[in-house]
Parts: sequence; C-alpha cells; structure tokens
Amino acid sequence: MRKLFERIVDFMEENGSIQSEYRDVYLFALQTVAVYAFNIGTGVVIGAAFGELLYCMIFLIAFMLLRQEAGGYHAPGWMSCYFLSCGILVLTLLWIKAEFAYQTCLTIAAALAAGMGIFLFAPLEDKNKPLEEAEKKVIGKKARIIVVTELILGMVFLAVNQRAAYAVLGAVIWCGVSYLAWSVKRYTEKNGKSREDNN
Repeated sequence: MRKLFERIVDFMEENGSIQSEYRDVYLFALQTVAVYAFNIGTGVVIGAAFGELLYCMIFLIAFMLLRQEAGGYHAPGWMSCYFLSCGILVLTLLWIKAEFAYQTCLTIAAALAAGMGIFLFAPLEDKNKPLEEAEKKVIGKKARIIVVTELILGMVFLAVNQRAAYAVLGAVIWCGVSYLAWSVKRYTEKNGKSREDNN
C-alpha cells in the first residue's frame, strides 16, 4: 500500500502538482486518509456485527475529530495502525455493551484524567508531521475546545443515554491512552539514542 501511495505522490510531483519538499507531508496525508477510510468501513462492519452500529459511529466521529487535532501515538505502518484501531473499536464496543457496578464512575474518572492530559499537552506531534510554534498554538486551541466539548457532551449523555455517553467519553479515554503510548515511545527512543551515543 505504501508503494502505491509513493507512486501517486511521485506522479503528482512529476506533474508539478506538489513541491518536492512537501513530498513526505502528502505521503503522510494519503496514508492517514486511507486509514480513516478503512477504519470507517471496518467500523460499519464491526458495529453491525456487535449490533451497536449507532454507538460505533458516535465513537468513531468523536475519536477522529479529537485525534486529528490532539495528535498522539502513531503506529509504525498503516497496517499496524489499522489493526490497532480495530482493536480499540472492539474494546470500546465491549465496554459499551457491558453492564457492571461502578462502570459509569470508572468511565468518568478515566475520561477526566485523559481529558486533563490532552488539555494540558495538546498537540503531540508526530516525527512525520512536525509542527511550527504558530501551528501548535492554533491546533492546541482546537484540541482543547474539542476535548472539553466531548467531555461535556459525555456528561450530558449520561443522563439521557449511557451507551452514547460511553462512546463519546471512550474517544477521550483512548486519545489519552495514545498520549501515554506517545510518551513511552519518546522515552524509549531517547534512552536508546543515549545508549548509542555512550557506546
């Protein structure tokens, strides 16, 4: 799949549609769009299989809106990203379908903790998509608006439809988990680089 995207970008570059210095940006964008398309298509199938298509779509919309601005961990390759996204979706739907004591309390606590992390540190940039300071300010503001909106919506939905609330708050939680994974990845990379320098 990556080779196909590279051919598309090469074709656009040869025709003068894009400048060579933006090649990696367009390649990253194509991969992101492909993953989103696969995720939505797979989401429909998984949501229908679980009998939770509506809540599946609510989660996907909330997750993609927040993730796009907040950033976070990116899996190494579109296939691993795709399967990771499918796993997240399945776990979220299992949580939505489950009914047990303190489920709402656990969901609220996790969402508030994740939301706080996103509010304080957004956006987390990927090495394939570096951001300038001006961009960080604009995107960070958008991310904070989205995360606060989703937290408020989730709390409101708790009084009306708990499953819808879990879907929205689940998006915030998984973005928070992505932040933790990003931090672990950065820490590991820095430690690995330090060891190489010492050797």
